[in-house]
Order: sequence, then C-alpha cells, then structure tokens
Amino acid sequence: MLKETIKSIPEFFSTSLSGQDKTEFMILHNRINVVRLKITATAFIILEIIMLSVYFIVTKGDLLDHPDKTYGWMYISMLVVMSIFLLIFIHLGKNVVKHGFGINCSGILFSIFILAWCAGISLLDQLSNGQVIVYVVAIISIAVTPILHPFILFFMYIVIHTAFLVLLPRFQSSSELLFTNSINSTSFLVISWAISLMRYKRSVEEFKIKKILQVKSYELEQMNKELEATNLKLETLSQTDALTGVSNRLMFGKKMEAEWNRCKRYSIPLTLIFVDIDNFKTFNDLYGHLAGDQCIKQVANALSACAQRSFDMVSRYGGDEFVMVLPHLTKDDALILADQVKKRVEEAAVPHLNSAISDHVTVSLGVHTIIPSDETSIYEFIRRTDNALYKAKERRNCICSAP
Repeated sequence: MLKETIKSIPEFFSTSLSGQDKTEFMILHNRINVVRLKITATAFIILEIIMLSVYFIVTKGDLLDHPDKTYGWMYISMLVVMSIFLLIFIHLGKNVVKHGFGINCSGILFSIFILAWCAGISLLDQLSNGQVIVYVVAIISIAVTPILHPFILFFMYIVIHTAFLVLLPRFQSSSELLFTNSINSTSFLVISWAISLMRYKRSVEEFKIKKILQVKSYELEQMNKELEATNLKLETLSQTDALTGVSNRLMFGKKMEAEWNRCKRYSIPLTLIFVDIDNFKTFNDLYGHLAGDQCIKQVANALSACAQRSFDMVSRYGGDEFVMVLPHLTKDDALILADQVKKRVEEAAVPHLNSAISDHVTVSLGVHTIIPSDETSIYEFIRRTDNALYKAKERRNCICSAP
C-alpha cells in the first residue's frame, strides 16, 4: 500500500503538456490571467485610494508624519505599484500571443508583490491587534485569482512565507499569538497551494478534453462532409442514366410533373419531343452492342447540345429512345429546335451501313406543344407526343408534330 502511494505521488503532481498543446495552453491562460490581473490591479487602486482618503481624515492631514505613517507609505506604495502593473497589463494584453513571456513574468512579480505587501501589513498589525488576516487573504487570493504553475507558486509561497515567519517574532512579542499566527498562516498556505494545484490540474484536464472534443468535432465534420458528398453522388446517380449521363426515366417523370404544374399555373407553353434512333436494331446487328452504346451516347450528346437552357431537360426514355422537356417554347420554335436536333445527329456522321435510308445514323422525332390546363392531362400530352413519334418512325428520319 505504501509503495503504491509513493508511486502515485509523481503522477499526482504531474501537470505537464508538450509541444503545440503546451503553447496553446499557455496562450489560453495568459488571456485569462491578463484580464484577471487588470481587474485585480484596478480593485487595489480603488481600495488604496479609499484607504488613503480614510487615513488622511483619521490623521487630520498628517499623512506621512503620523506615528503610524508606515501604513501611509504602504498604501502609497501599493497605489503606485498597482498603477504601474495596470499599465503594463493593458499594454501586454493588446497582443497576448506576442507578449506571452512578459505576461507570465509580470503575473509572477505581481503575485510576489501582493504577497510581500500583505505580509508587511500583517507584520505591522502585530504591533496593534496581532492579526494576520490580510496576509492570509492574500495567500488565498493568489491561489485562486491568477492561474499559475503550482511549482512556481510553491516557490513563491516558500520564499515569502519563510521571510514572514523569520520576521514575525520581531513584531509579535506574545509567544501564544506568535505560535497561533505561525500555525494558522502556514495551514492556510498549505491548503491554498493544494487548491491551486487542483485548479491547475483541472484546467489542464479541461484543456485536454477540449482538444479531444475539437479533434472529434473536426473528424465528425469531415465525416459529415464526406457523407453529404456521397449522398449527393448517390442522389445524382439515382437521377442519371449510367450510360449517357443525361437524366433517367424516373427524373423525367418528376420533371414532367413539376413543369406541367408550373406551366399550367402561369399559362406557359410546354413542349415535349420524343426522339428515336432509326434502324437501331440493324445497327447493333452489324456493329455490336458496344458500338451501339457509343452511338446512344453520341445521340444523347447531340440532344444535350441543343437543350442549353437551365430549365430544359434531356432524358433517356428507354433503349434507343429519348425525350426532351422544353418549357417556354411555342409550337414553331419547338419545330425549329427539333430540326436542329435532327441536323446535329446527322452532323455527328456516325456510320450506319445497315440503314435503309442513309449511310449514317439518323433520328425520328415526335413533337407536341401545349399550354397545360384543367381540360388537358399529362397522360394525354405524352400519348399524343408518342403518337407523333410513331408516325415519324414510319417515314424515318423526319419530324412529325401532334395536332
């Protein structure tokens, strides 16, 4: 049991951080310390002004020639030094990262001065009331106000308290009060240092937890981004024909319904064009299915090149058949665009020696334009466009418009 206790002592006192974490930890606590030290310095300035005012009244203006003039000098010294420290902290606080070392050193000197000054006041109090309350309060305040490394604070406490205990008998003649004040002040010092150590260790642990949470949060954010990208990709794949890259039949159904309702609401003309590759079966028989896939892709590219507006849609309807959804086109404009599609496919000049009408791939198109209303339906609109395509396929390499 004793061995385990001895082994656990180094772990209990361990508060170290390393590398970038140590730098970030110091910057964080320098930001906290510089604010707290400015507030503390300001509080002391206000307090000393009040004390000097009261002391001036009590001594009837005889501030520095009074028998208790040492108190007056102590109040003045505290006021002057706290004013200097306040100016230093204001300056250093403007750039905490740059002035980290200066903040650390100033905080240590600030703490040492307060401890020494309060110890001096308590020594003076031994001549009158025998109290050490001012020194004890300073010990506790230094333990809980700035965040100091416990070993630095330990060294400060030892030096100041040793001097205090050495000087105490010179100011206190009562052996009973001497013993009581020594024990009480030492007890408070030990307890205060233990509190400071626990606060510092907790601060380190909280910093480590915060760093872990930051890393986990970043990892989670990256995972969410990857998941969003994957979902977007899956959504795109679910809406896209794998071979041609244009929309699939499912998306055609959604687009058709959305555009139909929109055009119906605002009385906008809506055009539907069915496109079919002529003699595609004989093309596959002669060139094979791989060449057939390439042919379908080239036709899809030709259609997409003609449907450039953001609200136009080209979709693979099935096999060698495509459909184009084109809002805001009049019947005449729709026929002009259909002719552009037909010519664009012909310009691609995909060889088709088995074609009964040409030595290259051609298409047939069925066109229908309507302003949707309550008297019409999507089903009828598609059926009439499909009938127009059927008539065009009978003649091949032509365009037929639904009446």
